[in-house]
Amino acid sequence: MEALTADAVMRGAKIATGGKRIGNLGNFFQPTVLVDVPRDARLLNEEPFGPMAIVSAFSDYGSAVAEANRLPYGLAAYAYTTSAKTSADLARDIESGMLSINHHGLALPELPFGGMKESGYGSEGGSEAMEAYFNTKLVTEAIN
Repeated sequence: MEALTADAVMRGAKIATGGKRIGNLGNFFQPTVLVDVPRDARLLNEEPFGPMAIVSAFSDYGSAVAEANRLPYGLAAYAYTTSAKTSADLARDIESGMLSINHHGLALPELPFGGMKESGYGSEGGSEAMEAYFNTKLVTEAIN
């Protein structure tokens, strides 16, 4: 997280909050929000696993979806909108295993957790995780 943050800042991004390691033991990093992150920053070209949020504004729906789907990763995506139509369109168009619109409630035990593309296939958690263990059998019987 430190290297990704430093790279983004070096390229012109601004830290809105966070951006630092917590303590000197373990791998703890402050929840971090970055703005004005340039497209060539590592943070926008790798799959970060840490408490990072990149805030980006787009002039139109198509460019927002194109940027969201640009990389070969698709674990989770977050979007904010006041439009029910845009919300439904995002659910259809964003290529990620999980999409959170107007909140950050993705990691709950009763919900399926999984990605798309190089972020993995299938789900763990929720009832969907049990499907791999089921053997479905169809039985028909005619009774006279």
